[in-house]
Amino acid sequence: MSLENIRSVCEEVLSRVIPEREETEKALRIFREVSSYLEPVLNELKYPYKITLEGSVSRDTHLRDDTDLDVFILIRYEGMRREWLEGLINKIAVVLDRFKPKKLYASHPYLRFKVEGIEVDVVPAFMALNVSEVRTAVDRTVFHTNFVKSRLSKDQVNEVRLLKRFFKGIEVYGAEIRTEGFSGYLTELLIIYYGDFINTIKGLSTWTPPQVVDFLKLYEDLKDYVRLYGRKPLILPDPVDSRRNVAAALSMKSFSTAVLAAKMFLEKPSLKFFYPQVDVSELSWDNIVSYISSRKTSIVGYLIHYLEGTSPDIIWGELKKCLRRGINVLKSYDFEVLDTSIWCDEVNTAVLLYEVPQEELTPYVLHKGPKVFRDVEVRRFLDKYLKSSDVVGPWISDYGELIILKPRKYKTSLEVLLNESKVILHAKHIVNYKVVKLGDLANLYLGNDNFKIWLYKFTHKKPLWL
Repeated sequence: MSLENIRSVCEEVLSRVIPEREETEKALRIFREVSSYLEPVLNELKYPYKITLEGSVSRDTHLRDDTDLDVFILIRYEGMRREWLEGLINKIAVVLDRFKPKKLYASHPYLRFKVEGIEVDVVPAFMALNVSEVRTAVDRTVFHTNFVKSRLSKDQVNEVRLLKRFFKGIEVYGAEIRTEGFSGYLTELLIIYYGDFINTIKGLSTWTPPQVVDFLKLYEDLKDYVRLYGRKPLILPDPVDSRRNVAAALSMKSFSTAVLAAKMFLEKPSLKFFYPQVDVSELSWDNIVSYISSRKTSIVGYLIHYLEGTSPDIIWGELKKCLRRGINVLKSYDFEVLDTSIWCDEVNTAVLLYEVPQEELTPYVLHKGPKVFRDVEVRRFLDKYLKSSDVVGPWISDYGELIILKPRKYKTSLEVLLNESKVILHAKHIVNYKVVKLGDLANLYLGNDNFKIWLYKFTHKKPLWL
């Protein structure tokens, strides 16, 4: 490990991630503009309220060309329920109509739109005076902002930017269901805890699950943390609300990816951890087909259309459940699943893919019956299969079992996905679907750059930073 090389890489990354002053000023101007549209509606409520800027811009940890705004409307109203919030959001949508806002849902409804290229979320929340009054995760955000502002030094904001860019580069940034990675708040806490980017990477490289990072020093024994928070890959008690694990959404895959990437970065620091690049010459469709053909595996799955306007978290949650059901169903019919992945445009189209060792299995499957000494079970087995023209056997194994070869219900993975689709794709927001092989995705590949990069990564497997 060369600290000189690491610092050289970090300096180059910082030159790319620190926002220009004009970008930050533009974001703050848009915040003020949006707030001015909100004020008349909120004045009619007759309840105490406050419009606040939360998120990375408020903490000065946002990245260049990656700025978004979290505009919170804090309202001190005990009767704040979903129906009431729906009414409020509808009124706000009217005054923000010029921005064409979309209504989305998390713990409750909020609005999302773009102004001059900057994505803006307008989020209503309960104005909690202390953490004990917090009702939803959204209500807790203002306390997170206050904690980070009080603990993160001016020098450390750029360390946060480095860590964010690192997590983005290795594709583990974001606590959304899509990624199940490191949230912005978790990233900021890690810098506060370890001091700077390099020490955080050193710490990461030594992590083993369940890993505890605790500002509060709540317990001495790991078992106590597991008892309280569950056996999660990373346990970081929220310093503003110790009942909550800030890293609860972090998956084992994202945790493991971060640990390995940290080890590799310390060993051989490079910009590719922050800005991984795909070799454009390898992106031809023929190259993808040839790559899969050379390893003699098969790629099958679903091309899905879902209800437009569905919240990303909701559709990703449904797609991940469908993917897992597909794995279980394929395995139940003797198809080994080598790898899986999901692509979603977060508009109305998604793809679920499964890579299997072979497309077609043998026509027959071995079926073991009872040992010959178990009279009742043997008689039942023989009555069912002895005179069946569909089976081969029965015969007696070396272990005294009755055995037959019986026809498989499905010989190909495509048959499984087609005939078991009602089980696999049981989801509220899926409108229609098509069972596909790799060749059926050529048009989507050639017409959508985002899908092209995703399919390249899925077929080539090795992370771009490795």
